[in-house]
This record gives sequence, C-alpha cells and structure tokens, in this order.
Amino acid sequence: MRARATFVLLALGAAAGLGFRDADVGQTTFYAQTAWATIHRDARGSDFAPFVAPLRSRVKWTALEGATTITSVTFGPEGHRYVTTGRGPGTSHLHAFDRDGNLLWESAPQRSLDDLDALAVGGAPLVDRRGHVYAGDANQLWSFDANGRVRWTARLPEGGGSFVSLILTRDGLVGGVTTGGKVALYHRRDGTLARPVLDLPGGAGPPCQAVPPGLWDGGLLDPAIVSVVFCALAGLEVEVANTPALHPRTGRIFVPAAGASPDEGVLYGIDVLPERLEIAFAAPLGAGSGTSPAVAPDGSAVYAAGQEGVLIAVDTGTGEELWRAADTGGLASPAVGPDGTVYSGGGSTSLVALRPDGSEKWRRRYDELAAAFLPAIEPVPPFLPSAQPVARTNNPISVSARHVWVVLSLGYEVLNPFTNIPVATPNVVVLAALDPEDGSLAAPPQLLRDTSEAVTAIDADGSLYVSHAAGLTSVFTFFFNAFLPVEVRVPGPPTAGITVLEPLSFLEHVRAGIDWVRALDAEALAALGSGETDVAFTAVRRGWVQLDATAASSRDAADRGELDAPAARAARGLLLQARSHLLAARIALGGERPAAPRARLRAASAIRRAERALDRVERLLP
Repeated sequence: MRARATFVLLALGAAAGLGFRDADVGQTTFYAQTAWATIHRDARGSDFAPFVAPLRSRVKWTALEGATTITSVTFGPEGHRYVTTGRGPGTSHLHAFDRDGNLLWESAPQRSLDDLDALAVGGAPLVDRRGHVYAGDANQLWSFDANGRVRWTARLPEGGGSFVSLILTRDGLVGGVTTGGKVALYHRRDGTLARPVLDLPGGAGPPCQAVPPGLWDGGLLDPAIVSVVFCALAGLEVEVANTPALHPRTGRIFVPAAGASPDEGVLYGIDVLPERLEIAFAAPLGAGSGTSPAVAPDGSAVYAAGQEGVLIAVDTGTGEELWRAADTGGLASPAVGPDGTVYSGGGSTSLVALRPDGSEKWRRRYDELAAAFLPAIEPVPPFLPSAQPVARTNNPISVSARHVWVVLSLGYEVLNPFTNIPVATPNVVVLAALDPEDGSLAAPPQLLRDTSEAVTAIDADGSLYVSHAAGLTSVFTFFFNAFLPVEVRVPGPPTAGITVLEPLSFLEHVRAGIDWVRALDAEALAALGSGETDVAFTAVRRGWVQLDATAASSRDAADRGELDAPAARAARGLLLQARSHLLAARIALGGERPAAPRARLRAASAIRRAERALDRVERLLP
C-alpha cells in the first residue's frame, strides 16, 4: 500500500510540474496551481480556464466600491483572492479577500512612494505556488506572504517606468518588462536582481492624446496618475504597455513593444540564459506597443495585435510571421481556447474567432442584444445621429471549458462634441456567454453594475470575478451626460470595484460539470483509439480536475436545498470515485509517450469505469 501511495504521489508531483510544464489546472511550474494565478490566467496569457462556468448566475458578493480595478482578480492556493486599486495617498492598493468576500488584509496605506503606491493598479497580483504574492508599483517590486507580511521589496531599474504585470520564468525568477522597455528579473527568495537588466532597443510609442474629460473622477483613481494609466492602457507614449507571455516548454519570453519610431511596433522573443537575457527575434507588429501576447496550446505560435487592429501569428522558434488577420480589434489582448481558436476584438464593435491557421471561424456584432434591452429613439442631430441601440465589447475575452465570455456595453452611438469621433454610451452592461462554434449567445446575459474594461477571471467552482475599471461610465457620468438628451444619459455615479457571480443553480452546475467530463472522456477514448496519447492525457487531466470541482458543487447544491443531504453525499462519493478512476487513467498515460498498448488499454478501462460512476450520479439527481 505504501509503495502504491508513493507512486501516486510521484505521479502527482510530475503533473504538478517538477519541470517547466503544465499542471492539471493548466498552470506551469512556479505559478500558483489555481484557476487564475495571473492577469491572463497563466504563463501563456491564454485567458482560458479549463472549468465549466454557469450560464445562469447571481451576484455572490461585491467589494471595493468607488475604486477602479483595471486588471483581473487572481487566486492563491489557500483560497485568497487578490486585486489592486489606485486611489492614492492615504489608501491601500493591494487587497486580499476570502471566497465569501471578507477582507483578510490590505497593504499599508500609501504615505509616500516608499509604500505600495497607486500605480500598483496597473498590474494584477501574481501568485506563486507557495502562495507568495507579487505586485509592482511606480518604482518597486513587492513580495508579500499569504498573510500580508512584506517579504521584500526591490527597486525597479532607474528611468525604466513601472511593470505592467509580472511573470514567473522557467527558473522561477519573478519580474517582467517595464513601460520603459527594461526587462528585469529577480530571485523570489530575496528580491535580488537575477540577471543584468536588458534594455529593449525601441523607443516611445505614438504620442498620447488628451485624457478624456471625467475619466476616473470622483475618487476612482488618484488624479496624479490618471494620465499615466490612460496613456499606458492605450499603448501610447510608453515603449511597453503589455504583460509578457512565456513559452510553456522553452520558457522564452514574448512581449510586444514600440519600435524605433512611433510608427513601428515589434514582437520580441527573449531568452533567459544562465548569465544574461538575450533577444532571440524581433518580428514587425504595426505601430505602437500593441496588445499583450498569447501563446498557442502547443507552443507553436504566439499571437498579438498592433494598434491598427491587425492580429499576427509568429512562429515561437524562428520569429517568422505565420499569418496576419486584419480588422480584429487590437484594443485588447487575444485569448486562445483549448482547441487553439484565437478570439480577438475586446473593446471593439465586433468579436472574431480565428482558427489556428488564421482563417476566420466567425465574426459577430451584438447590436440585436442592445435592441432587446433598449428602445430605438428619435435622432438628435448632431450628437445623436442614429438612435438605434448598439453593442460594444467592453473587455478582453475569457474562455471557460465550453463558452466564451465577454462584457458587452449596450447603448447609443453619440458624437464626441469636441472630436466628432463616435462613441457608444454604456446605458446597460452585461456579461455574455457565447457559443465558441459561432459566437451566438448561449444564454440570457447577466446584468452588471458597471463597465469592466478588464479581464474576467473564472474559478474552478464556477465563480466569475468581474473587475470594473468604470472608464466609460466615469467619462459619461462626469462629462458627456451634460451634452446628451435625457433619454440616453448614462446612469451614475460609477460603482467600480469587483463583482463576484456564482451559479444560480448548483444542481445545474453539477450537471454541466458531468456533461463536460463526459465530453472529455469521449475525446480521450477516441484519441486512445487513434494512438493520440497526448490528446487523451490532456482530456483525462482536465476531467480529473473538473470532477473535483463538481463534487464540491454537489455539496453546495445540498446547502442550497436543491439536493437532499443523503443524495448529495452519495453523489459526492460517486463523483470522487469517478475522479479516482480518471487518476488511474492519467497515471497509466503519464509515463513514456506514446503510451504502450497495455497502458492505453488500462487507461481506456479506467475511463469507462469513471463513466459508469457518472451514470450512477445522474440517477441520483432530481
């Protein structure tokens, strides 16, 4: 028995990433093995979490009202939820909550730039596998333990600006690329510089336009940093405005940046060598610093878009351009689904899904949804040339096991009275779940209390964490409303903060989890039949993790009265039994690849036993 237990522990250790590889939740070594450990979820920047999320949800809790949250919420291994804000002197800028929304701790209030200052708002907290939290600000990199104690601080390179968001390298170093184009990596144990700083050879991005009047007024953000944050988010003036991504096996760093002139952009591949950092390639990317990149599931390509909305795919090894696609948004980073589909268009008029070869899978607008929520009204020239309701995407895209998630802003197109540039009012804001096959709405959308402009994080239990930057609502509430007819004025004031959604029915969520595992089991069996061991192994790993979350949801269903206690206990036992069968399949497939015929037979038999356990669970459900 002890020998078998040791073998299982070794198998789990390998899956958890003793090398630089994905663990069962899809996180590489050194990242917290949670559903969302960094701004774009994982080292690849995929924005994909391999769990089902609820099509029907309700608000579980809200927090940080009155404070802009520009990046995503991230999760620690002990269950803490971390988020940054930037209200300025006298306030805290890193906040830790438990799963139920209780505030656990905050960073010390800012008294000077020696404290965690307001520019922490520009990056999501990064959590490592030990639960240590990292955050950058105007001039320092900070490390906290899970209880809020400062472990160390490190000075950022002089004159290099601040970090956007952070990464953990193949060797477990923490750092990133500053807005001034300096690549800096530090030892996690003490914050000492691990390699000489690499200064990227580019320059500043295009000049920053004037900050929209009213943006983040009312105490949402420290007035002293509004211009800095706006320009960085728009990719203007700074050399780098993006979070780097990493190759899941080689550890090569990818980051877009401004080139030698404001009309040029570059996608860099950077290698972390034992003694130095070295630029491996520099691929052309249109003007400015572009979007944060995302790496394909198999590591073959890295994707990023320039400011003109042209998305490019670059070979991660050679830097050669593989393809490019025009009119893909370019205002927000692309997301990559589990099948390699690339989703782009966050912050634009439409969404587009591209196949791994660059061909268009679908393209959609959502004006019909706006018409379902808002009436058509009489035009009011010149400010309201068309009074038909319109929809605009309002944040980067996130992907769950079976759906694509995006915040949509529904309103009316109006002309900026000073620039004559059309902009849409955010009269109604919703979180929509889309069918990944065609982009259609998978269910009625969930109403939200404010605009997002930030990444939605997805947890294993089906919770959805929406960050509210409140950019659009603040501009309209504090400025544009005064020029608009009463019928189209945006309700205010902005609430900002974060909203956490949970399944409206945990019983529905249990069924959805079982359906997803069945689909994964079928994929694994088909892959085993055709000798595609790696495909089968990935499907089994994902099913194993989902069953753990689904077993917890069965308990939540009982707590809510949707399932009686004896049935819930029996269902949970069977779900864990199915999970143990998938563990056996995973162990059978986890050795040498391709797996031997006998190992494939053992795995297939274990998967079928898991399916029989799921049959028994479904007979217990009302």
